[in-house]
Amino acid sequence: MCVAGETAAPVQSARKPARRALAVVGSAFIAIAVIRIVSTYPVFNQTYDEPISVACGMEWLDRGVYEYDQKHPPLGRVAAALPLYLSGSRSSGNSDDRLEGNVILNHHRAYWRNLTLARLGTLPFFLLACCAVWAWSAWAWGAEAGLLAVAFLSTLPPVLGHAGLAMTDVALLATLPAALLSLGLWLERPSLARASLLGACAGLAILCKLTALVLFPACGLPIVASYALRRKSGKAGARRATWVRTAALALAIAGFLIWAGYRFSFGPYDAGGGKPHAALDQVVGQRGLVHDAVYGAMHARIPAPEFVSGIRQLWLHNRESDYNWFLGQRSNAGWPVYYPVILAVKTPAALLALFAIGAAALLAGERRRCWRSWTLLWPVAAILAVGLASHVNIGVRHILPIYAAICSIAAFGALRLFRASRLSRALSLGLLLWLAAESASAHPDYLAYFNEFADGASGKYGVESDLDYGQDLARLGRVSARRGIDSLALAYHGTADPALFGLTRWHALTPGAPETGWIAISMYDLKLGEEKDPGAYSWLERLEPVEVVGKSIRLYWAPPGGSTKIAR
Repeated sequence: MCVAGETAAPVQSARKPARRALAVVGSAFIAIAVIRIVSTYPVFNQTYDEPISVACGMEWLDRGVYEYDQKHPPLGRVAAALPLYLSGSRSSGNSDDRLEGNVILNHHRAYWRNLTLARLGTLPFFLLACCAVWAWSAWAWGAEAGLLAVAFLSTLPPVLGHAGLAMTDVALLATLPAALLSLGLWLERPSLARASLLGACAGLAILCKLTALVLFPACGLPIVASYALRRKSGKAGARRATWVRTAALALAIAGFLIWAGYRFSFGPYDAGGGKPHAALDQVVGQRGLVHDAVYGAMHARIPAPEFVSGIRQLWLHNRESDYNWFLGQRSNAGWPVYYPVILAVKTPAALLALFAIGAAALLAGERRRCWRSWTLLWPVAAILAVGLASHVNIGVRHILPIYAAICSIAAFGALRLFRASRLSRALSLGLLLWLAAESASAHPDYLAYFNEFADGASGKYGVESDLDYGQDLARLGRVSARRGIDSLALAYHGTADPALFGLTRWHALTPGAPETGWIAISMYDLKLGEEKDPGAYSWLERLEPVEVVGKSIRLYWAPPGGSTKIAR
């Protein structure tokens, strides 16, 4: 527990400004963020993976199965598909999940309406994320810290960007912090009610993204250890039995929710009819007792076999992920420094400074003796450690929950700086104004945001979902109409249909074959080329683009005479 006198601090701080006033101000921050998020809906067409999310969710709702893409659980996807289902859309049973998603999004030729409905389905997760961060920070440091933390989270460009998509990333941002807060509450008082809350939050986090199976223990075990080391030893015997009983209840509730999320399915894990799995055979061998036992277990009937299959798919995905371009290298094996670097360049510099001040104050000051502070410090280190071990290096979205803890610690740092002296108060206000201005200037390109010290637009720090998620094809249609472009060679990294945005006279840009005329290419293709020809489009980089469309598409004019520049 905390040292004497510290537990009263949140209560005392909450009395200075009225709680009602804090609630009103915090609600205003969230409302403004919602307006900003919704205003991006008509700007960006579907991102690469949104049709998959919609198709998987609709399959669950309409057909009662979950077969398309099992490496992500159903909760976030069902939320995205639910508004479409309620509006009359249904699954067409297409064998290809991307094609199925496109059919659903273009239902009744109402593409923008359907895409908006799907994105609105995930918006409640953003609201839950704000509430979780608010409550977690207030529990650790007081009501003012809670208010400031939610202000930071609701203005953070990467959060706003992913909150505007029909995807699963913001769902984990909401549920993982809620699970970690409920863990802290349960440790302090292991009642049946708090154990039930812990089990529910943990189960929902796992139902949002399977990475929670790693992230929750990685963050939670150090929190449990911190509490165990700092609580009074005299309470050990009295609470041990209660912890065990209530922990069992939490596990049972989490397991039940996960099974419910897969519609209480029951069947064999592997429906492949005994076909061999090369990756598995590397571990258990191609024959023998262990091999036979493992394959026999794979075909035994179990609850939620899709859940187990999803874990396997995620493991295989980590072994050989998608390609990305990072610091001048093309790879699908990842980079050891990827997540620390991408976090540094995708986060506003002012927020990083406040986080550093808060972390230093916590580690150096008396607050380090308050175990509640460690519930926010440990997740930053733990999530980064998990990221370092991952080969899936294709976007900050994969560690998006880290921003919950970063914003909380930054809020503590801002308050500590504000109260230290007149000079530090001015510095604190300056950093807050800088952060607000930086957030406002990022609109509406929150997805492709990089801070002012990083040349992210060049693709140096990645061209996957952090820069090019296929979001700017509609913008290309508008630019083509404005410039009167009637013929276009196109290399587009995305799943949207160009014809939906007025691009009816286009042909695919041939890899490795320079062309003349108007050429548009996604940054992903420009940097990564083709699988067998990484330099397929490198000749274009010798030209000067006429225009950068949005943030992710470059538009060129290659005249027949071979000139490499054109007046703007």
